[in-house]
Order: sequence, then C-alpha cells, then structure tokens
Amino acid sequence: MNIKEIIINSIKYPFLDWKKILILGFIVVIYTIPHDMVPINLQNGFTYPFLIIALLINCFISGYFFKIIQYSLKDTRELPKFRKWVKLFKNGFKVTCVSLIYSIPATLPLIILNLPLINYYLYLPDFIIVIIGAIAQIYLQGYATWLLQGYATTFFVYMLYCLIIFPISLIAITNMANNDGKWSYAFKLKAIFDKIKNIGWIKFYSWYFLASVITLLVLLIGIFLMFMFSILIHNYLSIKLIDSLIITPYIYMFFSRSLALIYNSGKKWSSEDKNL
Repeated sequence: MNIKEIIINSIKYPFLDWKKILILGFIVVIYTIPHDMVPINLQNGFTYPFLIIALLINCFISGYFFKIIQYSLKDTRELPKFRKWVKLFKNGFKVTCVSLIYSIPATLPLIILNLPLINYYLYLPDFIIVIIGAIAQIYLQGYATWLLQGYATTFFVYMLYCLIIFPISLIAITNMANNDGKWSYAFKLKAIFDKIKNIGWIKFYSWYFLASVITLLVLLIGIFLMFMFSILIHNYLSIKLIDSLIITPYIYMFFSRSLALIYNSGKKWSSEDKNL
C-alpha cells in the first residue's frame, strides 16, 4: 500500500461508525475536565490529584488508540468495539508508559534547564513526585504549550522530539501492538529500526509529514467551526464539546489507522522476526 492509499483509507476510516466516534468523544470529554483543571504552577497543591485523574482517564483513550492499531494490523476494516475495559485500560497504561519513557530524552533537558526550580523542591519529601508530575504535565499539556509560555530555549529539544523521538516511539508502540502487547517489543530498538528500514526512511517520514499536515488541517477546520459556533451560540462549553466529541476522536482514529497501515507496508522480515 502506497502513502496515498494509506492516507485516503485512514481519512475515511473514522466515518465507518459515528457511534464509536461519539463514545470515544465522551471519554475525551471526561478526560478534559480534570485535565483543564491542572494548574501550570507546580507549587499548587491540587496539581497531583488532577494529574493522576487525567492520566488514568487518558489510559482508556490510549487503550482504544492501541486497539485500533491491533485491529488494523490484522487488516480488519471496522472500528473495534468498546468492551473489555480492564484490558483497554491496561493497554492504554502500557502506551502511556512507553510514551513517557521515550519522551525522557526530550523532557530531561527541560528539567535541567529549570535547575533553580528543582533545587527549590529538592528539600521536599515528595521531590520525586514533583519530577514525575513535571514530566507528566509536559506529556499532557504538550511541548507547544510550554514553548508558548516562554520556554523558547527549549525549541531545539522540541524539534528533536518531533522529528526523531516521537516517530520512533510510534513504531515502538505499533511493534508492541503487533506482538500481543508485550512490553519488551516496544524497546527492541534493532527490530524497530529494521522495521523503519523495511518501510523505507523516506516513505516513513513522508507519511509522518503528511499525517501531521492532515492532523493540523483537521485542527484548523475544527478551530474554524468552533469560531463559527462561538458567533452563533456564544457558549464556550458548547464549543469545547465540538472539539472533544468529534475533532479529537477523529484525529486519534485517523492517526492510529494510518500508523498501522504504514507499519504493515514494510512486510519484510526483520532480524528480530527471523529469530522468533
């Protein structure tokens, strides 16, 4: 399957079942409540409970993302059903942990750049929780948000993450999905790089660029629709619901589908597979 076929297939994929878009959207709405209440200021005592709640709910979203990848790897056309919630949560927890671990090379410099803040918290009993909270906040809020808040010096780290670490982590998660969700397959770097090589580095990054552009376009369309609704109904909550119920779930479904298809487009045996 070439990139054009992958993208077209993935764009159409979420529209196969609007009901599932809305179910995922409902979970996203629940997730946004504690997420939006997370204060940026780490000195606020309410940070940790909201972070934990948001991360726990995010596990269900990530679990469905993972389930779509698994279904798509098996050439299943329909969207997976929302069932076996415990397994969904466990897989989502794995995806969240893998994502956090792969983000450490990018988040660690951000922490080092804020050594005065770290020194301040060093004397607190829950110092390690503060550090984990900082990493989790970056993971939840997004690097772009941190940049807009004045962390311009981290631009290089952000680009490093977007261009190198994040794409590799995507293949790592898909490799885990392709092997019954076993943790170890997310960190078998030789097998992961072999898979990207089999796909073709140019093809892989071409897909990554196009998928990112389409994601951005969907977001821009969503912003335009929300702007139009804001003129008509003057209700922030209603506008927020459009984003959470439709736009965000669509992006998750589109991206997870296209990720599985690009992974399957490199169907050659890697050195890791040959030893199995």
